[in-house]
Amino acid sequence: MPSEPVGFVRDFSGRECPCIGMFGMEGSGKTRLCASAGEWARDHGKIPGWLVMDRKTRKTVREVCQELGLDAPYVNEHDFISQKDALGLATNEKFDEVQKTYTAAIRRLFDAAVQLGSMDKVEPIVFDSGTQLWDWIAFSHFGRKQDVGKSRVWGPPKQDWTDLMDALSHKTVLITLRARDEYKNDARTGKLMPDGPPHLGFTTTTIVRMTQRDGKLLNGESFVDRFRMDVWQSQDNVALEGEDNILTGAAITYSNLLMQLRPEEA
Repeated sequence: MPSEPVGFVRDFSGRECPCIGMFGMEGSGKTRLCASAGEWARDHGKIPGWLVMDRKTRKTVREVCQELGLDAPYVNEHDFISQKDALGLATNEKFDEVQKTYTAAIRRLFDAAVQLGSMDKVEPIVFDSGTQLWDWIAFSHFGRKQDVGKSRVWGPPKQDWTDLMDALSHKTVLITLRARDEYKNDARTGKLMPDGPPHLGFTTTTIVRMTQRDGKLLNGESFVDRFRMDVWQSQDNVALEGEDNILTGAAITYSNLLMQLRPEEA
């Protein structure tokens, strides 16, 4: 009989990479935060890889890289859903055709993610946006039906998301998400929550909320000075969970966030 169980180890101290979700309303600095990860990548001999699903992302990434003096990251050359397909989806009521289009898009996206994940020099990997990704996964299973109920919440879409995040667990992953109203007993609570998979917190190590300061800009301020970051959930640094305004304005960068969450890796 072997003295140790075959296939098991007691030294499992390998690096567990951060997977950070960030949610907020439009224009709250989510994509800007991800673009700033180029500073961290440059300092660690890496190049960020972006999986872009939202139309406005590329412009923001170019502008932030120019502002910070960063080289351009890798970005998917072609859209996962072409303009032709998008126009067809807008008017197509045939369930099988709609489902087929989204299934093909998800397959292309997953293949692209695996390619980035296989390259040592690529890190972090950025999904912009995770909300769009979650919708596409659901549509690939159910089409654009609105009455899928618990099938969407607990069925195959949830497992697809989990499998993708597990496949990239050896890489730092950043995921932007839109915000949606929180409801309890069919009534709004007045709070916002991530618009994404219901088990988002099980597949991420930290989730931050991006907000904006109300009121006019003060003399000498730019739009960036309005940005605020709160820690919504965190396994990276449990002590920060629930803390508001941990970073503000131009100090909101990936390097500064990592310093708060994992100072030993910053």
